This record gives sequence, C-alpha cells and structure tokens, in this order.
Amino acid sequence: MTRGLRRRLAALAAGGLCAALAALASVPAAAHRSGVSNVLIDIDGATVTTEIAVKGVDLDDAMGAALVDRETDTVRPEVLAALAGRVAAHIVARAFVAHGDGTPCDAAPGAPAPDADGVILATVWRCEPGRGMEYRNRLFLEGWTLAIQNVLILRGDEADQDVLTADHDTYVLTEPPPSTLSVIRRYTVSGIEHIAIGYDHIAFLIALLLWARRFWPVAKAVTAFTAAHSVTLALAVLDIVSLPASVVEPLIAASIVWVAAENFFYRDIERRWRIAFLLGLVHGFGFAGVLRDFGLPPDALALALAFFNIGVEIGQVAIVAAAVPLLLSIDRFTGGARARGFVMACSAALALLGGYWLVERTLL
Repeated sequence: MTRGLRRRLAALAAGGLCAALAALASVPAAAHRSGVSNVLIDIDGATVTTEIAVKGVDLDDAMGAALVDRETDTVRPEVLAALAGRVAAHIVARAFVAHGDGTPCDAAPGAPAPDADGVILATVWRCEPGRGMEYRNRLFLEGWTLAIQNVLILRGDEADQDVLTADHDTYVLTEPPPSTLSVIRRYTVSGIEHIAIGYDHIAFLIALLLWARRFWPVAKAVTAFTAAHSVTLALAVLDIVSLPASVVEPLIAASIVWVAAENFFYRDIERRWRIAFLLGLVHGFGFAGVLRDFGLPPDALALALAFFNIGVEIGQVAIVAAAVPLLLSIDRFTGGARARGFVMACSAALALLGGYWLVERTLL
C-alpha cells in the first residue's frame, strides 16, 4: 500500500471514529471483535478499483480462520498466503461493485496483503457502461449487526465520504449531484435533529434562560450564541480553524457548569449575551464535528453548511419558545416573583449533569 493511500485511509478512519465508537459503545464488547472496515473506491468511467482494509481478527471470526497471531496481534503472512483465495472470495462476495440492477460487475481481485493487524485487498471491477454502478457492503454483518464500513470515493480530483451500516449498505456510484432542494431539506433536518438529541446544547440553553423574564435579554443572549457558533462552525468545517473533539467536548460540558453556577450569584441576564457569545464559540466546534461526520456535498458545500446552521437555529428557537413561556408561567403561579428555590434546584441539577459529562469526557 502506498504512503499516500495509507494517509487517506487513516484520515478516513479518523473521520468515522465517532460513528464507530457510538456503535460499539452501545453494546457489551466482544473479545477481539471490531467490525470496522475501510474502503477506498476509485472510479474511472465504467472501471472501479476498490481497496478494502479489514481487521484480521474480524476475518478470523467470520471465516473460522487463524490468520492472526494472538500473541503479537499481527496477521501471519504465511497463513494469509495459504488462504489467499478463500480470503479474497469472502471479501468480494460481501463488498462488491454492482450494476444498478444489483448484478455484480466482473471482479479481478488481487492477492490479499498483510498490513500489521489487518488485511488489504485490491480489486478491479469492470462494469458495463450505461447500466449504472453502486457499491454494496455486507462485511461482518452476518454475526455483528453493528459492523460499519468507512467509505472514501475518488472521482478524479473530487472526493466524497460515507459510512455504510446494516441499514445503509449501498452507495450509488453514478448518482447525479444532489438537487438544491434535496440539499436544503437534508441539512436543515439534520441540524434540527442534532439539537433535538444534543442534550448538552439543550442543557446549556436552559441554564442560560433560567432567570429570563423579558424578551430582549433572551433575544440578545440567543443571538450572541447563534452568531458565535455560526462563526466557528464555518471555520472548522472549512478547515480554517480546528480543535480536536477531545478538547471541544469537555469544554462544552464545562460551559454548562459555568452558566449553571452563575445562576447562584446573580439574576440579571442583561449581560449574559457576552458569556453566551464566548461559550458559543466552543459549541460551534461541536456542531462542526457532527457536520463532518454527516458529510458535506462538495458541489454544494456553502448551501449545506448554511442550512445545517439554519436547522440548528430552528431547533434552538423551538427550545426557547417552549422554555420561556414555561418560566413566565411559573412567575405568574408564584405571584410575579420567580421562586429562587426553583432556579437554584434546576441550576444545581444542570451543574451536576455538566460535571458528570465533564468527568466522562476527560477521564472515562
């Protein structure tokens, strides 16, 4: 494998790391099992070259083989050479290029090569022009439904990424560029969904609003937060400025603790727009990580970025629209003065929640 290809596969693996960890962390770990593979797909007209990298232990589990030396955790070249035909047949039968009707294209697999603890197989697929082309992956899914495959697609100087799973196992190689409407719809919905399940962002907003009594201070704080995370979201996605998730995620948790703790010392949120702006810069890097994992269409980068951000704002407005009337109702119920005990209790709960996330993201 060339050094450039190693770098591209390493970058692809890093790009899919969050998705892999989320899938694998949700179930008890199985001994040695990974279920994560990588494929580089190079398209040249009706000829497609795939280079698939898999873990040796996954092939052992799937094939009942003994490719890996368990003491050194490396693939044994002599065993791989002896099983080369069987290994190649196993991979190309489950990860293949097909015509649009599902008929596999003609495959010319090379010899599988050892790569430390993994195996790499390059295959040239020759398809019939005009019949459409798609890539399908079912590797390791027979015994491990959470298995995933990170995909990097090259079309000349253009590149695209995807993550294939049991529910999304096909990538259409000849699909036309997405329409403007489909990009708007897809990325707006993605932004809304991210806020809906982004419990740390929701916790931050609630902590920010607990003392709110009037519209204007709320509007200033939310606008400052929006402006700030929009800036860092764009800078990070465009690779102008970047922070690793190992730094961003603990900082987001710490921002929740900070704002919740502030509620114990003063009630006036007139100045909160300043801290909302500062901490919004941090949250923008978190949004960028999600958007990178989701993928961006190279032909509609600005549009996708803009409407993902719009989707995030729609989600935020929905949260504010639900929270502020509730808080004002509490004011009316308590005779016009918000119960200090209510705010203190909520702030303490949010601070504890943020503290838990901070410990989890730094030490666990």
